[in-house]
Amino acid sequence: MFAIVYKEDSVPMCARLKAEGPDSVVFWPTEEGARGFLSGKGDDFVAAYDVVRIDDDGLHRMAQAMGCRDEEIELVPFPN
Repeated sequence: MFAIVYKEDSVPMCARLKAEGPDSVVFWPTEEGARGFLSGKGDDFVAAYDVVRIDDDGLHRMAQAMGCRDEEIELVPFPN
């Protein structure tokens, strides 16, 4: 799984799906899918964001950037 994060502060793309707690992190099942989404948004978007693997380290960095604990992050698939 892969997420898209803002290069400046590592905050991931999220969706507000619940009233409380951190926003849900949107993920793509493949790196190619995430990069394709970025490419479709244009060069400025590609320059500002990066694709990261959602593993223990990546999840921890996203949680730190969001100001929450790793286990509080909910992952939701990007709609196809």
